[in-house]
Amino acid sequence: MMFCGIDEIDITPRRETPGGAMSQFLSAVAGIRGWGEEEFLSWLWADLQQELEAIPLAEPEVRALQVISSVRPGERVIIYGDYDVDGLSATTLAMELMLARGAAVRYFIPHRFLEGYGFHVNTARKIAARGCDLLLVVDCGTKDVEALEVIDQAGIPTVVFDHHTPGDGLPKGVLVNPHCFDLPTPLTALCAAGVLWSWIWRSRIMDRSWTAARLDLACLATVADCMDLSVPLNRCIVKEGLKLIRRSPRRGIGALLGRLGVEPQDVDEEVLSMKLIPCLNAPGRLDLAEEAVRLLYPGDGSVEPLVDRVLSLNEERRRLSSVIMKDAQGDLDRHVYHGKDWPVGVLSSVASRLCNDRGRPVALVAPAGDGLRGTLRIPNGAGDAVKILSRMSHMLSAFGGHRCAAGFSVQRHHWEAVREGLEAALRELPSDRCRLDVIHWPLDRIDQSMEEDLDALGPFGMGNPAPLLYHPGGFQVEPMGRTGRVSKLLAQGREIVAFASPLELQGMEARGIVYRPKMEAWRGRRRLKLYLEKVVLSSGEGVDR
Repeated sequence: MMFCGIDEIDITPRRETPGGAMSQFLSAVAGIRGWGEEEFLSWLWADLQQELEAIPLAEPEVRALQVISSVRPGERVIIYGDYDVDGLSATTLAMELMLARGAAVRYFIPHRFLEGYGFHVNTARKIAARGCDLLLVVDCGTKDVEALEVIDQAGIPTVVFDHHTPGDGLPKGVLVNPHCFDLPTPLTALCAAGVLWSWIWRSRIMDRSWTAARLDLACLATVADCMDLSVPLNRCIVKEGLKLIRRSPRRGIGALLGRLGVEPQDVDEEVLSMKLIPCLNAPGRLDLAEEAVRLLYPGDGSVEPLVDRVLSLNEERRRLSSVIMKDAQGDLDRHVYHGKDWPVGVLSSVASRLCNDRGRPVALVAPAGDGLRGTLRIPNGAGDAVKILSRMSHMLSAFGGHRCAAGFSVQRHHWEAVREGLEAALRELPSDRCRLDVIHWPLDRIDQSMEEDLDALGPFGMGNPAPLLYHPGGFQVEPMGRTGRVSKLLAQGREIVAFASPLELQGMEARGIVYRPKMEAWRGRRRLKLYLEKVVLSSGEGVDR
């Protein structure tokens, strides 16, 4: 049993608004988030089209429209992307856009181990030598000033759609990156596929029905990159994208869901993040990411061999991730871990899991060629990963990313100094484990209206966490399933699923439980299930489950 470092659990009943536009449950959720009723309702009922129409095209977006619209049928377009799901989705979307406009399209995804993230000078020289009529760079390019200078000198028009933090200078060509120009605030919260998709919609380079039919790509990327769902535009992209996947999944996605035992109509954000996205990420983590692109856009080819390959790679990813998790569990006081035999490709997913489980920053580092490559994860609101790495940029070969997630490369002779500096910097950051806010909601208050409210609140994720509720009092424990590792708690006529053995839960002097309600679908029918998050002991401490 793992004890959390909870100093205080706020279990006081929330002030509720009788009558009015919100139910008592929604009022409690708004209150615990510190939102007023008008602000909360505006967020809750946000409309995708209205959100998009409120954002005018900025100057670089107008230039992008001019350049891409000038491509004539048959002209050669090269798309350069990235090996994670955001990059793969953006690559697929860019490819479908240019194919629809009649271009002859080729795409290229760098190899994670042989080349690494970004648009590289060697690749730029090859493209410059062979020539093309347009280069589209997605989910990278903002910091690749030297490589894009090579393309510019070759006279090749270039448009970059990216969302990464810029470096000291900006590249040549047209750069559509909300972080680099005075673009409206909602755009700065988008992933790369979201930046591209919203531009296609707002620029009207394609008709709206064409663009709407590709919202699934922006949805996948938004969930995969853990973008902020407190931003209405992101939440609308995921909400409407999920509807599209349920109604009409891509051929490759539908086949993959079938092999995962999920019917399209039952897909929610948790199915994406826990099942579908890890499979799509696996090729880029262990082999060639192009296999995932071919699954997203299979053309007329068979998808079954691709599904077999993706599932096989995902099983290997899971095995390797378990090894790294086990290695990193030995010393819980550290923030920086270096594994001499760890595969670089699975570091980011393991780092994310460790960061979430521990509620504190984590960096994982492994050998890559002649040097080392690492990934850094920081809890939301605890600090800025890119700023931390920038302090030691003179010792890094490369770095980049976002506030909560960043990657870096370092030569071996700089590693000890980087390790010490990174460990010291991460120790200074606050932990998010000091307080847990929950809504006082006894089990006997659960009713049909709460189920409707949960549907309205979703999809859940970064910036829009599922509400945690507190039920005072004890419970009975019964085994659940055959493994002995799952139990069900019985209280007030309700069942709460606990991922713990009955032996771990029996005999506790419980003051109450913290539980998470979730609407789940099975063959198109939705039902409410409750999951145990923590047992609150009589002492006030929380036991994590």
